[in-house]
Amino acid sequence: MKMGDALRKVRTGEPLRIPATAYNAFVDAAIANRASERNAIADPGRDPNQRGIVLVRNDSPDDLPAHHALAITGVLVEPGEDDQERTFQGRTPLTAEVATEDSPPLSFVVAVEPIRAGEIGRCVLHGVTAARITVQNDADETCELKAEETLLASTPLGGAPILWKEEGTGEKWAVIELGRPSLARVPAVLGEAQPIPGESNRWRYPWAEARLEGDAGSADYLRYVEVPEGLSSRGQGGGEDPARMAINRFEAHHCDDSVPGEGFERLLGLGPVCDLPGVLPDCPPARSLEPRLAPVPPGVTVQLTCERDTKGQPVWVFEAMSCVEIADPADGDRKLNVNAAGGGG
Repeated sequence: MKMGDALRKVRTGEPLRIPATAYNAFVDAAIANRASERNAIADPGRDPNQRGIVLVRNDSPDDLPAHHALAITGVLVEPGEDDQERTFQGRTPLTAEVATEDSPPLSFVVAVEPIRAGEIGRCVLHGVTAARITVQNDADETCELKAEETLLASTPLGGAPILWKEEGTGEKWAVIELGRPSLARVPAVLGEAQPIPGESNRWRYPWAEARLEGDAGSADYLRYVEVPEGLSSRGQGGGEDPARMAINRFEAHHCDDSVPGEGFERLLGLGPVCDLPGVLPDCPPARSLEPRLAPVPPGVTVQLTCERDTKGQPVWVFEAMSCVEIADPADGDRKLNVNAAGGGG
């Protein structure tokens, strides 16, 4: 009996007779399935259908070591002619190369085997995988791909989650999860604001991760306290890293005060008002009060989010109403603190 006849489906009402050829084929299929399951457990990266494995051509000029990363650049076969269309709709390989400044920091694959330059190999696109990363700060919880690097770099939040990593900083082993972006939100207590050079009414804020004190016996019960060894704006050497400092979205919304009569500091100024009909000739007066935007004082707790700038780099942002100081420019910018009763000091 031919194999095709042995595997013929049975019609409704027919007696069931299983030829030896068909039975043996069933047994062979069961054995192959068990072997496939054992291989998936021993080496999940063997089957491209397991763990989000995809085939990727290394378009960089150098060989790529296993557990290193490349930026995704496109597909090897684009839709077009009939044969290309069928190939594209199937499992078509991706193309990738070393990241540049224009590469999205979260669009990358991690190799599960060495891939020579110009050749195709298996990479993880989504799922859990081992990876080599450069740990910049021991408290970092995510990672992303940096320009001109094949090693992933750790970040405080906002990248691919790090499920586990070796202790310390520098090049380390880690277990990461691709395809699940971090929520990138953290409560933080602010430090002393630092003016942004060349900007008015804008500051950078050092910060440290904070949590509510849950000890009822503590003097800080239900107050926000700094988390020891938590996330912060401090760099690897312990000093404040300007790239990690936070900015206040509220401050970024003010007009450009370099234009006369515009900007926050001209709120009580009389620039364009003096051009109106009927205004006194002695305008503006010799002395007038001006409001000055003041930075958020240190010790305030805010909710930080990690956003991306136009270069794809992470920026820590919060939103808080700033204080307003009333100053007298004719008196050395003396500050006037106005209370609720209308008195001054």
